[in-house]
Amino acid sequence: MGWEILRSLGIRKRGPEIISCPTCGRCKINLFDIAGKVEDALLKCPLTIKVAIMGCVVNGPGEAKEADIGIAGGDGTGILFKKGCVVKKVPQNRLVETLIEEIEKYSWTT
Repeated sequence: MGWEILRSLGIRKRGPEIISCPTCGRCKINLFDIAGKVEDALLKCPLTIKVAIMGCVVNGPGEAKEADIGIAGGDGTGILFKKGCVVKKVPQNRLVETLIEEIEKYSWTT
């Protein structure tokens, strides 16, 4: 919590920034649960990276095109995207795991 206050003041720039949609009628996943799992998994991540957690595959990637990487939920299947471009389809129950794996790979390429 303290680190988030420092980030909002522009004092701390390290660590992931997690963005999410406010949800709508297209959202077919438990977005808040998924966002919480991602936040917990990235708690000690030192990367300066924008991570998007979006509720639908229809608008999610476009709305979050400024994010370095993200996931968008579907109805049983979701997607992993980078800079708004779809990278691959993922079973819904593997969305968080796939995102974390890709973020770990990202740390080796930046």
